[in-house]
Amino acid sequence: AAGVVLLRGFDFDMDEFEAFTARFCDRFHEVGSRVRLRREGDGYSSEVFRDNFTLLAHSEGCYRPWPPPPELCFFCCLTPPSASGGETTLVDGVRFAEHLPDHLRLRFLSSGVGYESHWEAERWRAEFQVAGVRELDQLLRGLAGVRYAIEDDRLYLLYRTEALKPARSGQLAFANGVLAHLPRISHPDYSGANVYAKASNHVYFGDGEELSDAVVNEMIDVHDRLVHLHRWEARDLLLVDNTRFMHGRRMTAVPCERVLVSRFGRLR
Repeated sequence: AAGVVLLRGFDFDMDEFEAFTARFCDRFHEVGSRVRLRREGDGYSSEVFRDNFTLLAHSEGCYRPWPPPPELCFFCCLTPPSASGGETTLVDGVRFAEHLPDHLRLRFLSSGVGYESHWEAERWRAEFQVAGVRELDQLLRGLAGVRYAIEDDRLYLLYRTEALKPARSGQLAFANGVLAHLPRISHPDYSGANVYAKASNHVYFGDGEELSDAVVNEMIDVHDRLVHLHRWEARDLLLVDNTRFMHGRRMTAVPCERVLVSRFGRLR
């Protein structure tokens, strides 16, 4: 499907990788929870977490109200995993929208989705690129779909937005952050797996009803029917349309080194 390009068999260094991405994008996206890869370069290259866990597919940057989500994701592989697993997962959000059960598709279309986050000062400073509470308050006050409170430097944020929206192709896509923003994963197929969830995260329909485990499991069923597993080779480079495709990861069978670099940008 249109929206993912794999470049394989090219030898490049990090400067060349950054220069390549700059041919497409002139504004790059800060990833608040990641560590920058190196002192050189423009500072927007970050290393994908090395911890061994599964992360369900999501579109980058959709859980927060500002800055806008990037349009392109770039991933390159410096060290592929030596063990089985460790693939990057790709899910076409257009097909996901088509395969959603009717009752969920209509509910998301009519009400949207709400993301709840609780962040300490270090996290909200990184997410919003602000220095302090006053600047954070001024920023959030001017944003649509936002309810928030700041207590003892901790941010309690509820952000309501669309769950399905047009991709760059114009087709309706379920390309959002829902499955990577859950407080728990109860799906039986993931029992015993180290799947990312965070207890202080919550996801709601736009009318305020929290997504039940049953609803989440229906969406995970769709995710798992449609998911493509990309097995990395050294120097692979993936370009992903973030308005259409969601990306995630699979854990490896045993812990091993796996080094991926990411960049996220807005098209020129």
